[in-house]
Amino acid sequence: MKLATGLWVWVSLLLAAGTVQPNASQSVCAGTENKLSSLSDLEQQYRALRKYYENCEVVMGNLEITSIEHNRDLSFLRSIREVTGYVLVALNQFRYLPLENLRIIRGTKLYEDRYALAVFLNYRKDGNFGLQELGLKNLTGKENIQNFKYAFIINIMQ
Repeated sequence: MKLATGLWVWVSLLLAAGTVQPNASQSVCAGTENKLSSLSDLEQQYRALRKYYENCEVVMGNLEITSIEHNRDLSFLRSIREVTGYVLVALNQFRYLPLENLRIIRGTKLYEDRYALAVFLNYRKDGNFGLQELGLKNLTGKENIQNFKYAFIINIMQ
């Protein structure tokens, strides 16, 4: 009984603090904590990503998009509006990241304890494929962008 009471108090505190904002009409999914680890089979990696985030609006945790080939349909990511942890986009070959509806990255957990949004190494060595555009048209907040040749890392401060 004490565990249930303690859990209820913890959830109530999160709700009061605004870190969890449930809404009956929102589709909530769990995030991941794999960082740069990926499945050995790229087809399986893509299927897992799609399974986790298709029809998801709120990612409770981290959104990690890694090791995705250039010819994959990522339109299912358009439904995501909020991520409570960090967003990691790395080791991919696609040209466009369709996160047009992502409005907020809360950053309750940070990548490498520093970044709410980390984007790097999204190209092939031969230069034929790679990330050219982030579709973060509705992302709000104050961003601090650090540019690199093939990467950029953004700190988002609320």
